Amino acid sequence: MAKNAKPEFYQKIAYIGLRNPDGSLLLNVPLYVKVSELNKNGVTDMQEELMHKISEVMIRRYEKQISEYMANLKMETLKNTS
Repeated sequence: MAKNAKPEFYQKIAYIGLRNPDGSLLLNVPLYVKVSELNKNGVTDMQEELMHKISEVMIRRYEKQISEYMANLKMETLKNTS
């Protein structure tokens, strides 16, 4: 970092789930946003609002992915017990 440069801060706000080519889960990669002026929670008010919005979207997506995964798992179990 250059002398007198402001430090940069990043806040983890979600995870992105990666998948194998066959659709199975691979790993989760953290999603960060850059923050500058920090409030009592360590982020700016605007960034905190954005993080809440992104979190809501990601939670809905994760719920869908988990539902699909559980449905596929149930179908595989039914196939294997038939």
